Amino acid sequence: MSTAGRYIRWTPPQERPRLLPIPLPRPAGPLWLVWRQHRAVYCTVLALAAVASAWALWQRHRLAADVQAYADVCGLDRFCTQPVPDATETVLRRFPPILSYLPSAVAALLGAPLFAQDIDRGTHRLAWTQSYGRGEWVTAKLMTTAVVTTAGALLITTPVTWWWYTVWRGREGDGSVGIAWRSIASGNDWAFFEYTGAVGIAHLLLALIAGATVGLVLRNIVLAVAVAAASGYGLQSGLRWLRPHLVPAQIHPSPTVDYPPLPPNTWHLGGGYLRTDGTLTSTAPCPQPYPGNPQTECLHAHGLQSPYTEDLRGAQFLPLHLVETALCLTVAAILTTLCTIYVHRITTR
Repeated sequence: MSTAGRYIRWTPPQERPRLLPIPLPRPAGPLWLVWRQHRAVYCTVLALAAVASAWALWQRHRLAADVQAYADVCGLDRFCTQPVPDATETVLRRFPPILSYLPSAVAALLGAPLFAQDIDRGTHRLAWTQSYGRGEWVTAKLMTTAVVTTAGALLITTPVTWWWYTVWRGREGDGSVGIAWRSIASGNDWAFFEYTGAVGIAHLLLALIAGATVGLVLRNIVLAVAVAAASGYGLQSGLRWLRPHLVPAQIHPSPTVDYPPLPPNTWHLGGGYLRTDGTLTSTAPCPQPYPGNPQTECLHAHGLQSPYTEDLRGAQFLPLHLVETALCLTVAAILTTLCTIYVHRITTR
């Protein structure tokens, strides 16, 4: 038997073929790591938003059905004593106060722990020893959480926007259904302003970034949650105070000594008197005018011409929507930039 096959020929190292290392691709960089770290919270948020969206869609169905039933009973009677449907009370009066707490909840439960939890526990050191920089770590966390927040906000604001559109179209309707809408859903569209469309999403994104900024600065999870909740409420209150000043209000003088009637869907901001020289004053030297009570002599004696109202009309709803959305996103972008700069001041010890 031949023994030639039992031996292996020795090859010098310089003659051996060189094998190039094959780099293993990373799943998705830091975005994938952030998702893996916070996926339980993200899935919970999306699930809760989906449940709230389904409930809101059901309430819209109940709202339309209840108004139709109200119209069938009352017909063209504008002074019908039929009780207000429960769905109308829920949509117009009960649910908006709950929606007003969403920015505080997002800032405290999503934004504050985003950085404060890692820094408080010291796990940020492990993340910073990887091949990702601090700025990339901050950007990945904010970007991933912002995408989840936007998706959850869409699930909530879409049916609420449908509420607003249904009520708005209903008030403009004719016949018994239009009378029913104007009777049981009196008011204007401004009550839905901060919960609809792009501005509702922008509010929650701003609250998220503000809460994350608080957590990055304070670095203590308990303190950051409390301060972030307060900051979310403060941002909401500040935007409500600033809102009437974002677009110029319209001045409408009255052709008579009586205050001019306000058209539907008007946000009344105030009023006063127009002087004969064209200037405005908010003082009321004369008794409150009312129809049939002439005040010409009193007004002219004080150099006044007629009353006026200062308000925002329905045509300004969408422009104000766009201006406030741009403002919220601009502030959120500034806070994001500050976070990427400030994170380099944190020591790893």
